[in-house]
Amino acid sequence: MTLRRTGAYLLVALTALTFGYLITAQLRAELPVPSNRVVRTEALVRTVQDLESTNAGYRSQISSLRGQIDTLEAQAAQRSDTTQRLRDEVAGLRAHAGVTQLRGPGVVVDLGNGRPGAGATDYLVNFQDIQDVVNLLFQGGAEGVAVNGHRISPLSSFSGPAGTVVIDQGNPLNAPFQVVAVGNRNQMEHLMGDASKLGGLRNRQRALGLALSFQGSPDLTLAPYDSALETRFAQPA
Repeated sequence: MTLRRTGAYLLVALTALTFGYLITAQLRAELPVPSNRVVRTEALVRTVQDLESTNAGYRSQISSLRGQIDTLEAQAAQRSDTTQRLRDEVAGLRAHAGVTQLRGPGVVVDLGNGRPGAGATDYLVNFQDIQDVVNLLFQGGAEGVAVNGHRISPLSSFSGPAGTVVIDQGNPLNAPFQVVAVGNRNQMEHLMGDASKLGGLRNRQRALGLALSFQGSPDLTLAPYDSALETRFAQPA
């Protein structure tokens, strides 16, 4: 072996050793050292803890929002019940005022002028007769009354000369009169049949032939009030 060849072998061997050392050093640099693994593990643990804390906060917010929703739903239900009660009260007031149609059981009362006998004069039904009948029907549980189709309201007034009845500011109504009442049929029939009631009318019925009769019915309908419900002197307090 010549000296030149031996030098070449040594150079190749040295180069191989150097290249191997560099590769080994690079691999060691890329592999995580134990201390870096600990740091990474601690970082992951902190991240998981932060996420759990955030989730716990979100869960608390969700629970609070659910409670608020339950409260709002309860308030809405209460407002709905209150609104329905108010609607029912308004409907009742409107019916009592006569501004809505009314239907139900009731009584029909017929009144007509007296038939004169020998040497007697006619007796004409007056507004007080109609008013007495209407008041008695309300006393007996009427929830709505109409005279010749004209609905009576709590503000209604009766006037007019004999034989003619003017209700509120409406047109004059002439006999015969028909008073229709819707409400407690049994009680109204009981009062209308009570001989101690409507004493003046009953006396004139016997003495002057005044026509007075009544009949119960299971189904009657009253039209709404058809005049203005206005107060000219009173003001809301």
